[in-house]
Amino acid sequence: FDYTCVDSVQALRKHQRALTREGQVRHGNTRHEKDDRHQVDDPRHWVLGFDNRDKLDFYKKQAQELAEQLEENKRLAKELREKEEGAEKRALSCQTLVNMQWEEIDIAPIIDRINTIDKQLEEIRRGNQALQQIQQRIEGARSELIKVNQAQQDRRLDARQVEKDILEKTSELNVLKSYSADRTLSPEQREGLAARWRALEEKSSLDKLDKQMGLLERRLNGEIRSLTDERYSLEKEIENRFADFKRRWPAESSDLDATPASAADFLAKLHRLEVDGLPRHEKRFFDLLKDQSHQNLASLNSHLRQARNQIRERMELVNEGLQHAEFNRGSYLRIDVIDRQLVEVQDFKRLVHEALSHAWIEDRETAERRFGILRRIVERLADPDPQQRRWREAVLDVRQHVEFIARELGAEGEEIEIYRSGAGKSGGQRQKLATTCLAAALRYQLSGTDHKSPAYAPVILDEAFDKTDNEFTALAMNIFISFGFQMVVATPLKSVMTLEPFIGGACFVDINERQRSGVLLIEYDDDRKRLNLPEQTRDDAEIAVS
Repeated sequence: FDYTCVDSVQALRKHQRALTREGQVRHGNTRHEKDDRHQVDDPRHWVLGFDNRDKLDFYKKQAQELAEQLEENKRLAKELREKEEGAEKRALSCQTLVNMQWEEIDIAPIIDRINTIDKQLEEIRRGNQALQQIQQRIEGARSELIKVNQAQQDRRLDARQVEKDILEKTSELNVLKSYSADRTLSPEQREGLAARWRALEEKSSLDKLDKQMGLLERRLNGEIRSLTDERYSLEKEIENRFADFKRRWPAESSDLDATPASAADFLAKLHRLEVDGLPRHEKRFFDLLKDQSHQNLASLNSHLRQARNQIRERMELVNEGLQHAEFNRGSYLRIDVIDRQLVEVQDFKRLVHEALSHAWIEDRETAERRFGILRRIVERLADPDPQQRRWREAVLDVRQHVEFIARELGAEGEEIEIYRSGAGKSGGQRQKLATTCLAAALRYQLSGTDHKSPAYAPVILDEAFDKTDNEFTALAMNIFISFGFQMVVATPLKSVMTLEPFIGGACFVDINERQRSGVLLIEYDDDRKRLNLPEQTRDDAEIAVS
């Protein structure tokens, strides 16, 4: 604030806007201000800087002091009220004493007078025989009256209890009437209830009705609990039988649940077995086991062999392409397919072989053994458990049964090096190996069942060969083109000269301020395998490459 701080009122008049320590403020020539509502040195009204934490702490401290002072004032006010109430009580007592007469306090003469009268009455009674008889009769009548009043009180209580019992029994009777009206017992229920009433040890009567009803109810509840336990045990036994049936014959019960709700379906199957005849089904079972199971297992075994042979055949096509793509100077790669000899795959093949062996023998014992093996195979293949699913994928996915090893061969077919992975190689060697294997894998996936080169197989590389040398760039392009891929390459200017022999056209893309982009088509000379670039641009590119 543009105010001048001065020491006196005289100095205040010398400035247009100024203030003193006493709180006098001058706002120009026409306005002077002096706020006397509080002291200037009271920090509660100060506003300093942009942080009010000190002022807030001051207010909290002041609030704590005021709260303590308020509690002290409440305590003093309570003491004053108690003193005032005590003074009022003392004043009332004093006023009472002022208004009293001495005779009201001096009770000794009254007590003497009462004793004198009692003695006179006693002397009169002793001297009058008739009064004594009347007194005795009065005492007897008073005692009899007390007895009569007590008996009357007892009868009234009994009457109230009887009225209460009548109301309760009437209410219970109405409830029982409504209950019996809603529920009509069947003849079997009436007969069973009557038999249980007759089995009671005591003869039925109105006063024993509640006791006998409670006893009968407890017996019925015991019978109900016993029957419920028996029913639960039988249901569990039925469920166990159903579950055992599902485990032993899953194909026949795949759409059934091991619960009593499926009892009708299980009984229908039992009826069908009883009506159709089990021996005939058994003969049909052995016929199917001998014919269809052998055919299906043989088909599965043949499919696995064909899939493995197909991998080898397709890899031969890949190797034919790799033979014409130079890997290093004077060498090329060959990828061999080697069996992994997985334990679970060997066990699965052994089980299939055991199930197929002795397929045409009519011996029932041998057929049962073959069926046991076949059931184990089918159960594991159909098991939804995640571990069994992994096992099923491992034994049926032929691609997991083999591994691929790259061999670097010389011009005469001599073995130079074996690549099981890129470990231990330099960055350039790993990059060269990875690119070669990538092209081979794409060729393997896109070759199709007719083993021809893919008709349409574009490979798009963004920022291609940005950090590679010209030799590797030419090697990679030779590999991709030898496999029949159409290359679409986005690359910086330095790789253009190396890529010219492998492309059929080009365009230059420019982005201005990351908002507007433009494309310039560049003509391609098919005879010379070069781009028609201005010489200055080509010289700049060659300088960037070198």
